[in-house]
Amino acid sequence: MTLKSRFVGAGIDAFLGSRNQRNAIQTALRKLRGRPRKLEFFYRADDPYSHLLAQVMPRVAEALTVNVELVVVDRPTEGANPAPDMLAHHAMRDARLVAESRGLAFPARADAPTDRCVRLAHSILLQSRPSGAQLPIAKRVGEAVWSNDEAALSEIRDAHGSVPLAEVDYRLAQNHLRLQRAGHYQPGMLHYDGDWYWSVDRLPHLLERLRAEGLSGRVSLPEGPAPSLGAMIDTASGSPVLKLFISFRSPYSYLSLPQIRSLRDEGLLEVEVRPVLPMVMRGLPVPRSKRLYIAQDAKREADRLGIPFGRVCDPVGKGIELTFAVFHAAAAPRGIALEFCHSVALGVWGEARDMASVADLAFVSKRVGISEADVRTALRDEGWRKREAENRRMLAELGLWGVPSVQIGAYSTWGQDRVSLIRAALAPT
Repeated sequence: MTLKSRFVGAGIDAFLGSRNQRNAIQTALRKLRGRPRKLEFFYRADDPYSHLLAQVMPRVAEALTVNVELVVVDRPTEGANPAPDMLAHHAMRDARLVAESRGLAFPARADAPTDRCVRLAHSILLQSRPSGAQLPIAKRVGEAVWSNDEAALSEIRDAHGSVPLAEVDYRLAQNHLRLQRAGHYQPGMLHYDGDWYWSVDRLPHLLERLRAEGLSGRVSLPEGPAPSLGAMIDTASGSPVLKLFISFRSPYSYLSLPQIRSLRDEGLLEVEVRPVLPMVMRGLPVPRSKRLYIAQDAKREADRLGIPFGRVCDPVGKGIELTFAVFHAAAAPRGIALEFCHSVALGVWGEARDMASVADLAFVSKRVGISEADVRTALRDEGWRKREAENRRMLAELGLWGVPSVQIGAYSTWGQDRVSLIRAALAPT
């Protein structure tokens, strides 16, 4: 194992292992200072996930008698969001399906809100109010923003007040600094005693933590199929083919693999795996706060899914290149691409195996039927570089940039969180 891989892996292991202690310290400090429980809701009016969360938070605040502070923030920095236009387009499509599955509302054909509507919305929500008043107003503001209804926003402003438009940019920037100092980088987030929860997808984790602390209130957050998704996936001619874009360095890619293997093994779909280089090897920066949040969130999701996670060895650089060589020269031709990727990802994220080591690479290859001799032969093949570039091109043509991303029928999306929606569309109960 290289010294750098050992150091990075040990750092991630220590960070993940200290989560409960860090949370306990945060909670103890809050109690020592006599402060009530408070959720910070970092919100932005043109962020679809903020709007979904705004529809639920009044119920959370009421059921759990917890104070929710709405903090309106600026756009993420370029480092935190390297593909803002792609994200904006994807998020609107994604939010519509999430809203369908969660019993929430989002326009079926939403257009990006105008800058004027967004600015007016922020001026309204930057006005200080008690959370009991602010959250219902945020829901109404979001409805007007995603309808590009400036008249409705003006009515809300006239009824409830606003800060001067000249102050909006400064206040957004100050609130974004607050977000960054607290340890995050994007809107649509809830912050509670040291932990972060993204939109409605991670709200169940927050509710579980609050219940563990003795809060007895219940918040119903159903998750079912998204009716319009079924029409986008054509099953008339047999099992549809799912194109899966992953990175061997992505923990979310790792989490997606056993879930997608289950779908394939149940005969619900076929899988075509198309790995791409990690973002940092594609010249895309990943801020430290983003790396830490992703590791922590992936661990939390892995525990929920029953997937081994936490013994880590960073494969970036040589480890990635060697793994690509074996994938393209040995695993894909044998028809075991998905099995190989899962074995590698388990080695990286659950066993601290170093993919830059031929011995460790041979170990993860052997358990899916590839001999060490075949591994060593594959490592002399540089043809993977051209294939990887083609995979990246295909990913960009889908309007996506991150991993895991999938395409199945007319549906393409980013993130392991949507595997459950695909399952619901293919095997409705």
